Order: sequence, then C-alpha cells, then structure tokens
Amino acid sequence: MPYVPTIEKLIEDFEEVEPAKQMRLLKEMNIPKEDFEEFASWEVGGYTRNCIARHENFEFILLCWDAGAKTCIHGHDGQSCWVYQVDGSVTEKRFQPIGNGFELIQDETLDEGDISFMHDRMGYHALENSSSERAMTLHAYVKPIDRCKVFNEELEQFETVEMSYNTIKGKAVQEVKG
Repeated sequence: MPYVPTIEKLIEDFEEVEPAKQMRLLKEMNIPKEDFEEFASWEVGGYTRNCIARHENFEFILLCWDAGAKTCIHGHDGQSCWVYQVDGSVTEKRFQPIGNGFELIQDETLDEGDISFMHDRMGYHALENSSSERAMTLHAYVKPIDRCKVFNEELEQFETVEMSYNTIKGKAVQEVKG
C-alpha cells in the first residue's frame, strides 16, 4: 500500500511532519492523477492556479497548464517550493541574476512523478509547458505565498505581484467569495 495514496492523506501528513520530512511525503505520493481533476480548471493558452489546501504552515496549489503556457521569471517570497509533476511534462528554467539580466543555469524537463525544489536563495525560475498536450503540476509551499517578485520583461525589472487563485477546493473563486 502506498505511503501517501490520497490528497487528503497528503494534506493530513504534511500538517504533522516537520519541514525536513515534507519532501519525503511528496516522493512517496502514489495519488492517481484522476484524483486531481476535481481541483482542475483550464484556461486556453494559459495556466490556472487552483488552491487545494491552505494552512498556516503550507499551501498546495495545482497548476493546470494549457499547451504552450508559461510563467514569467519569478521568485517565491522567501518560501521553499516543491513542484511535483502530476500529468504531462513542463520545462523548468533556472536563472541567476547577472548584470542587468539573467544567466540560464539549468534547463530541465519534468515528467510525470518528477519533483523539483526551488527557493529564492537558489535564484529564480520559470516554468513552461512546451508540449502540445495539457499538463498539471502540484506546488507545495512551506508557507502560503501571497505575493512574489515577477520579472516584467517590458520594463526589464522585477515587480511585486499579489497572488490569486482561479479556484479554491475545486470551486471558482467567484463562487467562494459570493
């Protein structure tokens, strides 16, 4: 029997373990990708941020990527972030600031079941679904992230952006607020 067979078990266990053991939980997940579909929402040509759980000490967000969707180069407001590839594949590009720009230091494709870790002390990253198929990634943050630094390519500088969700626990944000 898998150590973490359901989303509910993942949330429950994540709440109880110390941060040093949280990555182990993600590695021991054996949650069918179909179980994530109740939290999924899609945007043509883009990606959506779907909050599965938000607690004082962590947050799980399911990102649903349409073909070709990508993020800007961004940070994580000082929080640790694990990215677990639920379905499909995405490319993660990592950057270090250099002069007035960036140096690409890593370019890696995440396939189903792969896990990546990112923290601001490691630089910045951007994610892209460069395939012709949809993809889903589960993002686990040690603390919820309400804002982050995003690189504005037109202005050639970082700006702080307030984070938002498309859905919360499978319901459109408008339904939750209404």
